Amino acid sequence: MGYAMITTITFIPLLAALVIVLSPGRNRRQIMLTALIGSLLSSVLTLSLALRFVSSKGLQFVEKQEWIPSIGVDYFVGLDGLNLLLVLMVAILSPIIVLASRGIEGKEKPYFSLLSVQFTALYGAFTALNFFHWFIFWEAALVPAFFLIKLYGGPKCHKAALNFFIFTILGSVAMLLGMLFLYLHTGTFDFIELRRLAIEGIIPGKLGGFYTAIFVAVMLGLWVKVPLFPLHSWQAPAYAEAPVPVSMILAGVMSKMGVYGFLRLVLPVFPEAMHTYADTLLAFALITLLWGAFIALRQRDLKRVLAYSSLNHVAYCMFGIFALGAAASPEGMNAPAIAIQGAILQMFAHGIGISGLFFVAAKLEILAGSRDIHEFGGLGSVMPRYVFVFGLLVFSSLGLPFLAGFAAEILIFTGAFALAPWHTGLALLGLLATAVFLLNILQRLFTGPVHPSRSGLADISYREVFYISPLLVLTVWIGVAPDAWLAFSAPFVESFTLLISR
Repeated sequence: MGYAMITTITFIPLLAALVIVLSPGRNRRQIMLTALIGSLLSSVLTLSLALRFVSSKGLQFVEKQEWIPSIGVDYFVGLDGLNLLLVLMVAILSPIIVLASRGIEGKEKPYFSLLSVQFTALYGAFTALNFFHWFIFWEAALVPAFFLIKLYGGPKCHKAALNFFIFTILGSVAMLLGMLFLYLHTGTFDFIELRRLAIEGIIPGKLGGFYTAIFVAVMLGLWVKVPLFPLHSWQAPAYAEAPVPVSMILAGVMSKMGVYGFLRLVLPVFPEAMHTYADTLLAFALITLLWGAFIALRQRDLKRVLAYSSLNHVAYCMFGIFALGAAASPEGMNAPAIAIQGAILQMFAHGIGISGLFFVAAKLEILAGSRDIHEFGGLGSVMPRYVFVFGLLVFSSLGLPFLAGFAAEILIFTGAFALAPWHTGLALLGLLATAVFLLNILQRLFTGPVHPSRSGLADISYREVFYISPLLVLTVWIGVAPDAWLAFSAPFVESFTLLISR
């Protein structure tokens, strides 16, 4: 039972895209319903796998078939404690993203077909365990995102889409060249086999003087996708100009592809380089963390505030990962495991939270015709449901106890502090700045006197609250009972950190 389930989950949205493209007529309702059914089917099957997942058994639901045996390429997919929550995140968000697309008018066929292709690429990128076809999904995720920004975005969408494409494709080229060089010296594209070779100390010897260059090349493709300073300049324009459902994909899911790549590929295959350059990598993560927080303070556009908030919060994940190379874990404490578990939970929690925030930010723009937070005030008395939803998600991002953001961040910074106390102390300034800009949003939007032009704004509908209710429930559930979610990754992370620390 479960054979080919991952493949089925991955390609159902692609099948939905084909049905949309080939179906006659332009019935908008039917097109959207087809995309929704495709996403829901994949979501239900993913949830069924999650319910059957046994964290202590390691890699599960494996599908492995020879594909191009002459160069050692297998079709190899599976779920473990590293990718399960990320696949669940795609499953939870994809139907909500389709529902958030109800406002798309004109060119519905290409929009919903591209959206469905995007879901297939995301499932594939998080489940593939052979670099060759992982890279195919990695690049496949770029193409629909580019067209969705360019064709359906805001007034500056062409430049934003082009910058997004150029940055990510150049990073991907560097990563591909690095991996091809690695393959020529190891004879494998298999992530699991590469990790074994690294643990046995074979890879540094095979790469010789090219070891550092290959490490940097592979890392660059992931660096751009996260993104980290200084290759982050494409991010805010892309998030701001993209239609809101695409902003949900970019901030909620695609940024996690880069973080996941560091955990799946860079950290296990290049542990020596991660240790050697730990201080430099931590500095870049720290700059990104602080940059995102302090630049967000200067923004008036709500979507740009959320874009820089995302830059700041995803940098938390990278800070926890880079801290692993800084020092040995204190005796009696597996600090690397704590930091990595925090990073995995932060990917999930942030993906859920930022997607919900972009969803409700769109509603405010639709109702008021503006995203300028300085043009609002007093909405707390006008839109009580909106205040509750927006406030809950903001407080989670702020790291309020008993909400998802706190559970993830406390693990990251506890583990990182044990490994890199000075860097972590500076990172706490970023947490303070994060609190300031998030509270500034709440103050600007919801407190003070109501502007006469805003007094008649309609509240968010019960239907829209229902659409994102899974995100609200998860925000509280993760915060109140984080052990239920950490249990998925705990055994994997424990064994993973023990292996890479040898």
